[in-house]
Amino acid sequence: MYRNRRRRGNNDQGITGPNSALTQFLREEGISAETIRQRWLETNGINTEEVVKEEVEEKVEEVVVVKRETKKNTIKSKRKTEFSDESSDELSSEDDGAQYRRRLNIISKDSDEEEYEDDDTSVASSLIQSPPRKSARLNPNDPNVLKRQQEVLKTRKRRRVRAVNILNKKTFSVPSLQYLCITNISKNILRIQMESEENETDNSPSVIYSRVRKTLGGISLDNLTNLSNALSKNRSLNDQTLQLFLRTDLQSLTFHDCSKISFDGYKSLAIFSPNISHLSLQMCGQLNNESLLYIAEKLPNLISLKLDGPFLINEDTWKEFFQAMKGRLQEFHISNTHRFNDSSLQSLLTNCASSLVSLGFSRLDTLSNYSLLPQYLNNKEFHTLSIQYPYNEQDVDDEVIINLLGQVGSTIKHINLNGCQNLTDSVLLNGFCALLNGNKGIESLSFSELDQITDDGLIYFFSQVSLPNLKDCNLQRCLKIGDMAIMELVLNEAKSSLLHLNLNSLKELSSAVFEAMSFPNLETLNIGFIPCIDDATIETIQKQNEKLKIIEVFGDNKISATAEVKKGVTLIGRQSDNI
Repeated sequence: MYRNRRRRGNNDQGITGPNSALTQFLREEGISAETIRQRWLETNGINTEEVVKEEVEEKVEEVVVVKRETKKNTIKSKRKTEFSDESSDELSSEDDGAQYRRRLNIISKDSDEEEYEDDDTSVASSLIQSPPRKSARLNPNDPNVLKRQQEVLKTRKRRRVRAVNILNKKTFSVPSLQYLCITNISKNILRIQMESEENETDNSPSVIYSRVRKTLGGISLDNLTNLSNALSKNRSLNDQTLQLFLRTDLQSLTFHDCSKISFDGYKSLAIFSPNISHLSLQMCGQLNNESLLYIAEKLPNLISLKLDGPFLINEDTWKEFFQAMKGRLQEFHISNTHRFNDSSLQSLLTNCASSLVSLGFSRLDTLSNYSLLPQYLNNKEFHTLSIQYPYNEQDVDDEVIINLLGQVGSTIKHINLNGCQNLTDSVLLNGFCALLNGNKGIESLSFSELDQITDDGLIYFFSQVSLPNLKDCNLQRCLKIGDMAIMELVLNEAKSSLLHLNLNSLKELSSAVFEAMSFPNLETLNIGFIPCIDDATIETIQKQNEKLKIIEVFGDNKISATAEVKKGVTLIGRQSDNI
């Protein structure tokens, strides 16, 4: 017999987190366990009323049998305990309750009953699930029980908040008033929409903005970034909430989750915020050809554009867009699309190379001709180069990067080559050492997953190139790097300026290097999946780096619960932690 799946408690407040997108989609499409059940019954020609009646009768018969057996056993137990003392009475009472619950478990042990239940058999279910209470301890209406349940719920809530703060690398204990206001605004925006829809009132896009402006007098430009982050995190950013950001004085805007913004929303943004110069749209899957060209036309001050996931933009539109942005596009970063190909790159470089000062490509499946970059990039103010995870490793080799550094190496500040696994020590010796020597302005280096770079290559690089302004260094999963390369980094001028260091998965490191590793201004350190990390090493690291705030130790199973963590330092990923 078909049984509908157990319901999990409906959440009518809309999407509240990254794990509820599927639930929200099913709710919007009207898909539920009950509708599937009714459709199955109709398809097989089964009368719903008869099915429910049969199920109720089966449940009632089971309840009658259980109650009869329980009654007999209770009488027998009373006879046995007539001459026993008070302690034995209490024990027999507890045994009866345990025996009663054991029989109920035997009846409901069938796997189907565990996985499914009927909503239409509430009477029988209530009889089965409410056995006679033997003491006030088990009474759900008892004040002590209710108080205990409330305390458990509060404890769980505190643990969830603490877990979220740790994963988000938040070290503050008391949130600011500004943070609380922004959080409450983002939570209530979706509720206002739903109320207007339920009451059949005016639910036009301007309703939310007008209510916020009426209540708070609007939102300052400084807080718009925090509000956009909160809305993106809750997946509440859509065409309606977008109205909060339509301001003529807005110059910079970053959206981390644009998946619910339609192509008309992007057009509205271009119309009502004409002075935007820096625009970053992540997960912009609904950005289409018309919207992109509209942005180029209606935003005359636009000089920086960063897009993630614009897979609806075709090759011809890219060409037309770069022609429209000729001479004024200074920063362009694009990732996660299969429609940006070599022809699109050629159009970008032909029209905008002379003005580009920042360029980034990541996970572009159809882009392979990276050798075009050195032929066009010649701006004397070029400062950021990011080439991450090319589809074919061979497309980004030592020669390409060496030629690139020959063009922009004297002015570059940020270099990101994550996932370019075809690079070897040659790029360090013949590229970085030869062409960056004398460039004192490098602020960030990211070499994640460059597994062909060895200890010798990095030792030579750090010994030859002075990096007095280096703030961020990422060597994650460079598996051939050992102690000597890190020691050479400590001896470099970067020692006094380094703020963030990532040594994740450097399995060749020993505890000796951490005893000598000292960075006076280091704030975050990632030492996950390094076998030598233990309690003593953690204590040494904290003593050597006094300004350290966050240490990530995922995969370091030698760290125990007794490891001393200094006040002001957050340890993330310890296996023994119970949140």
